[in-house]
Amino acid sequence: MRRLLEILFAILLLILLFPFFLIAVIVVQIDSPGPIIFRQVRIGKGGRKFTLYKLRTMKKGANGSFPPHTQVNDPRFSPVCRFIRATCIDEVPQLWNILKGDMSFVGPRPELPKIVKTYDEEQKNVLKFEPGLFGISQLVLREGVDYRKKLIIENAYYPHRTLLKDFTITFLTPFVIVDNALGKILGHNGKKTEYTNTSWFRFIIRHNGDKSISEVIKKVVNEENADSTFSDTNAMRNSG
Repeated sequence: MRRLLEILFAILLLILLFPFFLIAVIVVQIDSPGPIIFRQVRIGKGGRKFTLYKLRTMKKGANGSFPPHTQVNDPRFSPVCRFIRATCIDEVPQLWNILKGDMSFVGPRPELPKIVKTYDEEQKNVLKFEPGLFGISQLVLREGVDYRKKLIIENAYYPHRTLLKDFTITFLTPFVIVDNALGKILGHNGKKTEYTNTSWFRFIIRHNGDKSISEVIKKVVNEENADSTFSDTNAMRNSG
């Protein structure tokens, strides 16, 4: 039943979002002509490799010119493409990944194989869950994602997830997307790259497992304050 609902919802969203996606395609092609769809190998549940699809928003030929992770105000993206990314319209092709069974609607964000190779045993627990288009890390970490912080949040949430909290993530995601996109236009939250200091994040991450919410928050903050200098192979998420 869950799989059937995912298929039906993915088809419905493809139909509803197609006009907006088409506009985004035209804008990107005018801004930076090149391939429409960006393809990249990611790691899914159980370590299985699959091809993830996105609208190409990166400048043609720019991928090899900068570090392989997405940065705040990344120079590989023009201002208009950064706005498109903020709206998440570039993620629409991943509905095809959902239809194929590579991903679910709610789950951890899938990573690059070379980043997964750097995971320690605790971090590898995230591979027990099917990756998602939406999710706790996608909701609270918007740009310049430190993959260590992402994994702390995901491994704190998914072993203790509930249907109510998954629904809360799905419900809140459009509001965070709109807030983030408006911030790109109005500049009111131009430096706001995450939403960890919110009451709803604390509600979603709260669970009855072996770690209290205060411990999870403290660990995330410690990662935030730690030295963030990584080699390229240990870097943050690569995006197209």
